[in-house]
Order: sequence, then structure tokens, then C-alpha cells
Amino acid sequence: MDAPRNQPFFRPTPILRERRRKRCTRFALTDSHGAEIAVIVRDISSRGLSAAAAGTPPALNDVVRARLEDGRELWGLVRWSEGNLFGVEFDVAPKG
Repeated sequence: MDAPRNQPFFRPTPILRERRRKRCTRFALTDSHGAEIAVIVRDISSRGLSAAAAGTPPALNDVVRARLEDGRELWGLVRWSEGNLFGVEFDVAPKG
């Protein structure tokens, strides 16, 4: 059976991304100098987060630190910024 001529034969393979948890919660990041940056986290994964800054967001390529609820700290780099929205890529290099 032939497919209609206006139907494409190519179906792209989906690009699988790590599962993200949608969050809308207040969160405090600190910059590399220890100054607090008040943000609302939009989503978070083991590799990074997307957030909205309550004030001035960190600049592109700034180093930030996130303290998790369980006391762990994650360091990351601001990878993108648009208005008050920004994304952080966590440092996930193995420790030891």
C-alpha cells in the first residue's frame, strides 16, 4: 500500500533528555563571592537547573553554588541567560 504523496516517509528519532523535575520553589544560590542570589527554580535535574531571578540574575559564565535541602552543595556555571531567566550546568565531575 502506497503512502499518500503528501505524507513524509522520514520520522525523526527523538532526542532523549534526562528527566527533569518541574519545580516552582524559592531557592537561594550564592555566587563565587558568597553573595546570595534569590531565585525561583523552574526545573531541576542532576545536571543543572533553570531559574528566574527575583532581582538581577547572575551573568553568563558566572560560577554559582546551590545548597540542597539535604545539606549537599553543588557548584555550577551559568550557561544561558534571557532577561531574568537563566540556566546553570552543575559540575558533575567525579570526586575523589
